Parts: sequence; C-alpha cells; structure tokens
Amino acid sequence: MRRLCPTIHELLAFDAVARYESLTHAAGSLCITVSAVSKQISSLEEFVGRPLLQRNGRGVALTGQGRLYWQKISGSLRALETATFEMQSGDGGAGILTLASVPTFLTKWLIPRLPDFRKKSPSVTLSFTQHLGPDEEMPSGVDAAIRYGHGEWPGVVSDYIAGKAFVLIAAPGLIASGRLGEPYKVPEHTLLHHEGAPSAWRQWAAHHGVAESAVQSGPRFAQYSAVIQAVVSGLGIGLVPRILVLEELTNGSLAVPCGDLVTVDQGHYLCFRADRMELPVLAAFRSWILAQARG
Repeated sequence: MRRLCPTIHELLAFDAVARYESLTHAAGSLCITVSAVSKQISSLEEFVGRPLLQRNGRGVALTGQGRLYWQKISGSLRALETATFEMQSGDGGAGILTLASVPTFLTKWLIPRLPDFRKKSPSVTLSFTQHLGPDEEMPSGVDAAIRYGHGEWPGVVSDYIAGKAFVLIAAPGLIASGRLGEPYKVPEHTLLHHEGAPSAWRQWAAHHGVAESAVQSGPRFAQYSAVIQAVVSGLGIGLVPRILVLEELTNGSLAVPCGDLVTVDQGHYLCFRADRMELPVLAAFRSWILAQARG
C-alpha cells in the first residue's frame, strides 16, 4: 500500500534545515551526518514532487513552496514534541510553550522575571523563536508572541502587558552641561527615534508645549536596545518605554533630564490565537505575565 505521508525522519530533517538554513547545523541538532540530512531532504522532495530547498551562497534557503509547506507542518511537529514531553513528564500541565518576543522587551523585562515563572510553573518549558515583524501573521509553530504596537493584529487575542509610559532619557554628562534643564531646550539636541513608534515624540511635545515640528528630525532605530545604547554613548536624547530603562536609571548610566512621563498609544502585548487559549502551558504563562505587569 502506498504511504500517504512522509516519514518522521524526513520531516524532522526538513524542519531542522528550515530553522537553521544550514545542512551542517541541522545535522548537528539531529545528531546525524550532513549526508544523512541531504538524503532525507532528497527523499522528501521526491515524495512531494517539488523542490523544497535552494542553494543560497554557502547555505541553503527554502523555496517559496518549501516555506509554505514548512509553515503548514511545523505546528504539527511542535504539537508532537509537546505531547511527547507531557507524556514523559506525566503532568497534564507540563509542556513546551513556543514564544516569539520583541528583543529588547525579552532581554530587559521578561528574562529577569523568568526565575519566578520557573518557580511557579516548573513543568513548563519556554522555547523562544524569532520575533514577528509588524505585519507578519502568527506562524503555526508559535503558541504566543509578545508584540509591540497598538494592540490590534488580525486573527489574534491581544492582552496589554506594559510599555505605554514613556520617559525622556539622556546621558548624565549631557545633563551636567546645564543645556538640558527644560523641555523647550530638548529640540536643540539630537533626538533619537524608534521607527515603530512614530507618534511618541509628537505626543511628548504636545504634552510639554513644544512645537511638534521641532521634534521630527533625528536618527531612526529598529530596536529600543539600539536607542538606549546610543543615548548611553552620548549620541543624543531618547524617548523610550520606562520599563526598558529601569536598570540604567537605577545604576546612573542614564538619567531623566526634564519633563513628565507621557502615556502613548502603543505598548507591549501578549498575542495568541483564540484556539490556543485553553492550552495549559499558555494559560499558566498568560496568568503569570499579566500578574507581573500589574505588580
């Protein structure tokens, strides 16, 4: 009888190559040889009748059809991993939660708090994957994502966590110069912007009685971590979510030169598809992170 599905070995090899975009790294993760990975991929391509990979310099990349196929099967592979993990642990509340997160929130806010989550939910394993772009849909292999924006993404439930309170930050040396004591003096300096928060400086200006046109120019950065480091290095003045600079404000590497906290219309949200809401691992993480935000 002709089989209707590829073998699990073929699918695991393809999944590993898709994740690492490297035959060598895929082989290492599976503890097999590169030639064995190549053989499994060739067998899978022969089975589906389509090329799934293409050479990309020294590495490999998915073809368009290969990426579409991977997106459809990766969720099922993660589900198999989770089900096996739960069976091995013997705990219905155990499992793997695959989470995507914007980088700066992950490193500055979430990771320092994760020991508490591990203590409260020791049977839940968090697996982090690449964060989602502003217009990217939730991949099938991701259970939840922490995203930055206005809280409205199609097809997902969005719970606000934190990050709407923005604070002006500057290097202590710039403040010591005495040229930054009042909000009206801020536009005299280089203003650093996050490209994902185009309205933040305008809202700050409106709150402090500064002309909005005076705060529009300045370098743009894709990540808040880059904005923060640029301010620490003395390259300009930043406007960032306060939750991301608590450590720097405490240790004195950054300071608030003037002005008030300003509440803007975007922040960090926990997002997930409605059909994942009843997952015990997601329920545990959701309850914990929202409690952390309230605290």
